[in-house]
Amino acid sequence: MNTPFSTPENKISKVIEACTDCEQCRHMMASECLFFDALYRLHDQARENGKPLATGDLRDLVGLCNFCALCSCPDIRADIIEAKTRFVERDGLALGPRLLEDVARMGKLCGLFPQLANRMLANDKTGRLLKRVSNIHGDRRLPTFPEASFDTWARRQGLTHKPAPAAVNKVAYFAGCSGCYLFPEVPQALVQVFQHAGIQVYVPDQQCCGMPTLLEGDRKKTLAFMAANVEQLAALVAEGFTIVCSCPTCGFVLKKLVKERAYYADAYQTAIGAEAGILKVPIDGDRAAGPAFNRIRKSIYGKILKDDGYFAAIDPLKRIAIAENTLDAGEYLLKHIQGHQPGVRFKPATHRLVYFAPCHQREQNIGRPYKALLQLLRGPAIDVVDGTYDCCGMGGIMGYKREFHAHSIRLGTPVMEKIAARRPDVIVTECLSCRLQFHHLADYPVAHPLEVMAALLDETQR
Repeated sequence: MNTPFSTPENKISKVIEACTDCEQCRHMMASECLFFDALYRLHDQARENGKPLATGDLRDLVGLCNFCALCSCPDIRADIIEAKTRFVERDGLALGPRLLEDVARMGKLCGLFPQLANRMLANDKTGRLLKRVSNIHGDRRLPTFPEASFDTWARRQGLTHKPAPAAVNKVAYFAGCSGCYLFPEVPQALVQVFQHAGIQVYVPDQQCCGMPTLLEGDRKKTLAFMAANVEQLAALVAEGFTIVCSCPTCGFVLKKLVKERAYYADAYQTAIGAEAGILKVPIDGDRAAGPAFNRIRKSIYGKILKDDGYFAAIDPLKRIAIAENTLDAGEYLLKHIQGHQPGVRFKPATHRLVYFAPCHQREQNIGRPYKALLQLLRGPAIDVVDGTYDCCGMGGIMGYKREFHAHSIRLGTPVMEKIAARRPDVIVTECLSCRLQFHHLADYPVAHPLEVMAALLDETQR
């Protein structure tokens, strides 16, 4: 039974209280983040008129967070999602978001008859009807469905069969829903480049990473996706595979979100031999010489440092194993090339490339591996757009929604203007949500870095 303290209104009110007490994001992020802009405006209005914020205002507020993860406090982001989830659990999830949130289901369904699906979406009458039913804004440009998904292609190529147990340089590729069902040319490019570099690619069964359903407040479906992925991927880690992601959002989920608070779990503390009364928490950084730990007294922090986050119901040791053995595809490839000279050779590039580093790549704290990889290409210099708070504004499926469309354009336009000012022949970004947004905002070609690299591989140097 819900208590007043467990209501979504109470949860988001605590966020407002914490953020207005701190005020840091009023100055750092209010102009770049829809959520904080609205939070401080609503707080100021409530203080001026002396009235509490209405439930409608609070629900609209949580709907503005697209979980770009650029704000400073992971606990605030978690509380925003928790508040949104509690609203959905109490009030229900509308049909439109429920249709859009399962990208794989939509991709599989439309992929059965892609030509028919594309004709219906392109037709003025049926296209508008489908958008209305799905709560997609009428002006939003939609991608076309490919003739074959990546998983179909991968099966034909034999990539769903594991390499020999003793094989080295083997990866389990988590392709992501957008790559699999909307842009299969991206994961195909990864396979081409990795195989050229001597890396063995295995494509396991996989579910959605869970970010779209997490954003929509659908806890049940998010946990189901994650539980299935954890079982599958943890077993592969135990077999010696490294997990790689070409989608930065999938990578962010598997590297960062899934392990949040898992280090506080009793099972982990027992596994690492923590002393009685002490919590040992790993320090992020290079682990070549072994893990380093902060030691925290349970008597002081034990009541608040617990594995009680969103994914607490899933085995913490498996969550940690996945997080510690997942790499961004660019991160893995760069390390591989640097350690295997003479490495991969490329033909000279002829196009002017402008690279945009997406939010969820920047939040992995891995530097800019694709910038370094693109700089291996001979030809025009690579220009980069990666301001601290730059965000394309798409937010996955959020950018499609009627109520978020204008906000999405408002967020993305300044980034698009920065890119356009550099006069690109091709915009390069690994985020397929960014790709969708840039296609909507301008007519520049957009490519994943791995597509650029695949097109320029020098096959004579193999």
